[in-house]
Amino acid sequence: MKLSPGVVLPFAAWVAPKSSLRGVPEPQSIKLSAAEQGIVSCDWFTQPLDHNNLTLGTWDQQYCVSQEWWAGQGSPVVLMTPGETPISGSVSSGLGYSFLENTTITGAYAQSLGAAAVVVEHRYFGGSSPYDGLDSETLQYLTTEQAAADLANFAKNVVFPFDKNKTSNSPKAPWIYYGASYSATLGSWIEQFHPGVFYAFHLSSAVVEPNANNWYYYDTIRKGIDAFELDSTSKGCSAALSTVVDFVDDILLAPTPNANKTDALKLFFGASFPIQDDDFAYALATPFRYWQQTQGSADVMKLCRALVSDNTTFDGGAVLGTVPAPVKNYASYFMQHFVDSTCTYFDVWGQDDPLWCLNTHDYWNPYIEAKTLGNPWRTFYWLLCNEPIASWATGAPKDQISIVSRKIDSNYWQRQCELHFPATNGKKYGGATGKTPDTLNKKTGGWLRSNTSKVIWTNGEFDPWRSTTMSSEIRPGGPLQSTEDVPVFLIKNAEHGDDSFTAAGLKNRGFKANPEVQVVQDKAVEIMKKWVGQFKPPVKGS
Repeated sequence: MKLSPGVVLPFAAWVAPKSSLRGVPEPQSIKLSAAEQGIVSCDWFTQPLDHNNLTLGTWDQQYCVSQEWWAGQGSPVVLMTPGETPISGSVSSGLGYSFLENTTITGAYAQSLGAAAVVVEHRYFGGSSPYDGLDSETLQYLTTEQAAADLANFAKNVVFPFDKNKTSNSPKAPWIYYGASYSATLGSWIEQFHPGVFYAFHLSSAVVEPNANNWYYYDTIRKGIDAFELDSTSKGCSAALSTVVDFVDDILLAPTPNANKTDALKLFFGASFPIQDDDFAYALATPFRYWQQTQGSADVMKLCRALVSDNTTFDGGAVLGTVPAPVKNYASYFMQHFVDSTCTYFDVWGQDDPLWCLNTHDYWNPYIEAKTLGNPWRTFYWLLCNEPIASWATGAPKDQISIVSRKIDSNYWQRQCELHFPATNGKKYGGATGKTPDTLNKKTGGWLRSNTSKVIWTNGEFDPWRSTTMSSEIRPGGPLQSTEDVPVFLIKNAEHGDDSFTAAGLKNRGFKANPEVQVVQDKAVEIMKKWVGQFKPPVKGS
């Protein structure tokens, strides 16, 4: 499917409630600054629907490329894909950063290497999709195998407007891949299954060992909270959160359910519309979603300060009894800051229930029923269910401290796969056909992959996904040790993908740079310069 050059889909264009093959919704333009318009171009690259069966047709993939630092014929290329988000959020400098500029690590690489910088939209996201209607039949070609093949094909065959003779294509010139989060995971698989296409990789917060029950996600946040308790205003936050969980779970997980208590609990936290117990439990966990955003720990620490600010209990009457101070404080903060905002950025229907988007028991919930490209969460959830990457974030086991309800278990997330992706014309998602994270790990090598070369692994000390990365403390043999050819950096006091943005990009967004991140970025640039200096193009005929 091809749109006009330089356009993408708006995030919330959920205009088709039913699955349809009639095309993508009306797009909106990528906004380039006056300075960018002379050095940045956006275009489309034709890809096969199925790299293993070229007879099935083609579709068009959007990309934007900057020649600002490209040093001429045969110069390197630095590529990133935004993965599970449309391309517009990665190339529009009006946001304060662009992965085509030195406000990000990819731009810093391009500047230091004399390279072109290119951002390629992932298949089935933004406007880069063979289909608009997304169901279990049309999504069969959204796989990490196909996405990896897309980028390998792009690197070898794209024709840039400033390099018509393809002198900078792979393998004639060194291509460097940068990815963070899912796009880093994708990069790790490209390195394994398309060796030699990309010369070097920088993979930040890459999930390489998916699992079915990732309780470490919230536990890593707990450890971060403990580390960031710098003064008395937030001391004791983890213990207070555990008190909240115990109070909530004593009701939600009671051996004999008590409807009156459960209803009173939900009302106490401001859930005035009907909501199922597991959805309510997840609603209470939504404040922690901010942790993996850029310097999002600051928002969670605000919650912590509110949580321990008052130690007076509350009389919950005959139904709830004495409500501990942390529970009262959490409920107050949740109602003030989260009840009315949790679903706001999805809300294009004007729903009355402020928690409507968390209803995972109703197929007719617009969030579930919207099967168009304007619902990017749907396409990413397919990858979680189909590969399956899974790694469902859950409450901790009973013998561990938990900062979220144990009502949030792997079944809560797995159940939603069937809700989002019922069989269509006999086609099912991978998890429904017997695929598991273990089968995926056997295919990719997981933590124990071998023959890796020229890969920089970076992880934040308090990245919620750390347990699934090469720096996982539960990896057999411990975290991967750094070598000259495979450097590994665990960045102190960093979170998720924090090395994506340079100090300049963070300043533009109103953030202060973590000096530990800057040190690693500088080291990574020097390593990459050394590697690129060693590059030798293949001999013709070899």
